[in-house]
Amino acid sequence: MPVLEKSEIMKNILKILISISSRKTDLPYTIMTIEDLMKQLEARYGFLKHIRINDDFYNEESADIITVMSDINKVPPTQLGKAIHSLIDSMNRSLGENAGHFFIKELRNKLSDEYLNVMRDMGVDLGLMQLESEITRLERELAERKKHS
Repeated sequence: MPVLEKSEIMKNILKILISISSRKTDLPYTIMTIEDLMKQLEARYGFLKHIRINDDFYNEESADIITVMSDINKVPPTQLGKAIHSLIDSMNRSLGENAGHFFIKELRNKLSDEYLNVMRDMGVDLGLMQLESEITRLERELAERKKHS
């Protein structure tokens, strides 16, 4: 089985994030949100500058919304994993409590086992992220109940 390139992993994760998010909001808002998040994260993860998101998504000649340059393949796996984790976490929070509740679960279901294993090796455990998200949601719910009682 061929080894997955990091650029391919990043591109597919972004495609799935866009696909899931655009069903919860809309495509222009999703693209804008991901672009903003990528710019914010670029300060911490400079290698994200090698990823371009084409916001001309209505142009039928531009088949691909996402371009990931091969320079990403030189990034250490743990660094790329931290960036992926931050991006997924930020996207999850940006969707709000209702839409974000099943976001990570849906992402996990759309990725192949091979991708999930590679991501786990990079330090991104979607099962753990889903659990953390659920705990955060329950803590907010509990705090809200205490406030109203």
